[in-house]
Order: sequence, then C-alpha cells, then structure tokens
Amino acid sequence: MTHRQLAVYVAAIAVLVSTALLGSSCGGGGPVSPPSTLPPTTPPTTVATPPPVGSCPLGQGNPYANCDKGTTTLLPQVESAMDTLIEKSPQLFDLSEELAPGTRIYRVLDRKGYMTGLVATLQAMGLCAESDVDDSSQSLLLVKGSNELSEEFDVLLSNGFMRRGGGSYRATCMPASFPASRSTDSPPEGSGCYRPFPPEIHHMNCKVHIPGGEFATLDSTPIVSDPLYCAAVGYPDRPDCPIRPEGSVDRVACENWRAGVAADTGRPGPTWRKEDGTFCTGPESGCQNGITQYQLLVYRNGKYTVCAQTGTCCTVTVERF
Repeated sequence: MTHRQLAVYVAAIAVLVSTALLGSSCGGGGPVSPPSTLPPTTPPTTVATPPPVGSCPLGQGNPYANCDKGTTTLLPQVESAMDTLIEKSPQLFDLSEELAPGTRIYRVLDRKGYMTGLVATLQAMGLCAESDVDDSSQSLLLVKGSNELSEEFDVLLSNGFMRRGGGSYRATCMPASFPASRSTDSPPEGSGCYRPFPPEIHHMNCKVHIPGGEFATLDSTPIVSDPLYCAAVGYPDRPDCPIRPEGSVDRVACENWRAGVAADTGRPGPTWRKEDGTFCTGPESGCQNGITQYQLLVYRNGKYTVCAQTGTCCTVTVERF
C-alpha cells in the first residue's frame, strides 16, 4: 500500500467512525462496520537484469579444444556485426578514410571500443563472443553459436584499419574453446600465449645442433608432460611434447612464459652455464648466448647446462675442439 492509499484509507475510517458515533447519539441504527478488506496494493515492478558483457548462456568451452584452419560458418554474422557497428557507432571509425573505395574497411579510431562493440553486437544477435585477452595485439575475436565449435577472427590490420572478409577468419576450434576459467597458473593477459596454456616444463631437451665451423651451436627445447595437452596442440598419442609445434604463432610467447627469464642476460628464456657454474660471456669465456636464450655458441670442449627458471635442467657435452 502506498502512502497516498494509506492516507485515503485512514481518512475513510475516521469518517465512518464519526458517522457511527453520531448515529448512536441521535438514536439511529447500530454502528457502521469498517470495510472488511483493504484497498488493493500496487504490485512491485520487476526489471529484468541484462546479462553481463562477456557472459555466454551456452556455458563453458573446452580449454583443450583442437583449433585449426578450416571452413568458417560464422563469418557472415561477424560481417553483419561490423556493418551494424559502423551504422550505430560511427564515432569509432574515421569514415573519411577507407582502405579501398567501396570496401567499408575504415580506419579504427578506438580499438577497445571497436572490440567491445563487436562483442556486444554479436551477443545481441544471440551468439557468444569475447575478445581474446591473451592476444598481444588485442585484435582477436572469439565467436560461437553452439558448444560444438567456435571460430577465431582477427578483425584489425596492423595499420589500424578493420580486417574484413575471408582474411579475418583464423581458425575453427572443436569443441568450442571459450569461455574458459582462468586459473592463477596462467600467462599474464596480453602475453601472446593462447589457449590451451602449457603446463609447467617437465624437462629440458638439449643437443649439439650444428657441430661444424668456428663454434658449435647448442640448442634447447622445453618439454611438457600431459597427453591431453599434447594432443590438443598437435602431438597425438604422445605423453611428452614440446610446448608448441614448429611454426606456431605463439610458440615463442608460450615457451618464454614457462621458461622464465635468464639469470645472466635478463632475456626471456633459460639460463646457460659452464661446468664450473659460471655464465657464458663471450668467445673468450668459451661460450656465448645465441640469438635467443635457447641457443648457445660454444668455442671450447666441456659440459654446458641449460636450466629453466623452475630449476629443470639439461646438460650437453661438447668434444669437438
């Protein structure tokens, strides 16, 4: 009951009581009874709470989904979302600067607003979508219409223009790869290491990669032990495998995250030491770090050990000088 309804009701009771008293004093009929029911109250208005941005009513994805280049089915929806965003949020673009006439490929002025707008537009179309926070370029869009599969789209060119058409399609993941809970044992957002995230390094492989010439080149590879993970990244039926296959776009980022930072150079990757535990500082020391921390150039015979930041190590013996 509202305050106004209550006031009206109290006033009505007062009048009825006064009438009853007057009737009794004047010898009239018996007292008049108040109404047996109260005036109806106005039911509260229920407001539906919209789902939070990034929510997916289809549920969680599989972090071990197999993602590979295939045939896109969701590109038309992504293209439609782009057109909708151009019409409804033109401030996100420089509409006077088109990559090529008639392509509707405009320069993006607000990268974050563009990605957020695409996600919201696709969600409004009934799809699940999110921007991949692990993408260092912040241009990767994840979309799914069921948990059977999801698709990845790179929707921004390096020059700041939209990426449209078939060129934006990157991969299909089966089953759907997102959304997936992020544990404390995950790379920092924007690292460039994508799902599935590699487990801790189980051991290091190391070998003489190139024996000839003025120096020998040693090479090291971090190895993980997880059959499910190995199958997901392209090593089926193998319990142990490299963190990523050769040529993977995120191999370096994922290896660097797990290997840590070298104690001597501060570069991402493992640390090399000589047999006496000292670092390799140059040819005069008998060895020096290669182009990456995973390689070592050796000028003298001896034992050389490479260790990830976790303490997992491997030793190579060089006997050619």
